[in-house]
Amino acid sequence: MAEQEVKVQSINKAVRILEIMAGKKCPMALGELAEQSGFPKSTLHGLVSSLRERGLVEQSPLDGKYSLGLHLFELGCAVTETWDVTSIAKPYLQNIAQRIGETAFIAVRDRDDTLILDQVEANNPLRVAVSSGTRMPLHATSQGKLFLAYHEEPLLRHAVKNGLSAFTPHTLTTEEALRTECAHVREQGVAVEDGEYRIGLRAVSAPVFEASGEMTYALGVVGMFRRVQSDEFQNAVQLVTEAAACISRALGYHQS
Repeated sequence: MAEQEVKVQSINKAVRILEIMAGKKCPMALGELAEQSGFPKSTLHGLVSSLRERGLVEQSPLDGKYSLGLHLFELGCAVTETWDVTSIAKPYLQNIAQRIGETAFIAVRDRDDTLILDQVEANNPLRVAVSSGTRMPLHATSQGKLFLAYHEEPLLRHAVKNGLSAFTPHTLTTEEALRTECAHVREQGVAVEDGEYRIGLRAVSAPVFEASGEMTYALGVVGMFRRVQSDEFQNAVQLVTEAAACISRALGYHQS
């Protein structure tokens, strides 16, 4: 096996270890890591040792269990500092959350999911909690349907091929229904989620464009709105649409 291929495989295995630990959300013993990863303990020990040397993994001196290292946090902070969109979007998220009384967010597409970059929760005891870093499906969320609509081919074909899981009875689970919805989203300029991911939750998202003209982010609000036809929801649609347009202009986008 070529040396380069061996290095690539080692990197993939190391990333897999970090993903397992992140999903566990608590310290793990080497045996647990071996069981979940399927890697031999000898291989695993070497990988974990290398990660620990780089500060990506820490080992407790009390019980020997492993957890994610602080260097990952430092790297994460360095990444977010390069995303000017979060600082630009923050005041708009705060305004929407305050005026609507529900959770406002900005999301990006990451492979087959949407990823929440930032969010602001309203001072509402019944608000919907959405954490930064949360992944959600493309076909069942307002922000996901935006990405499908504005990047329809081949993203939509890929989503259909992977299977359109039914999260609720309202989830769009056929290619025909999803294509029809995407056409409607492009026509309206916003995407609405009506109990498709979680029963009782409704959301609206509007596209955020970069200077290149590419729809890169989705700005939205999610909450326990009574119905999408209600005045409060239509007010949310207007605020989200206006805010997304402002953020797009701040990113250098000029509509022709």
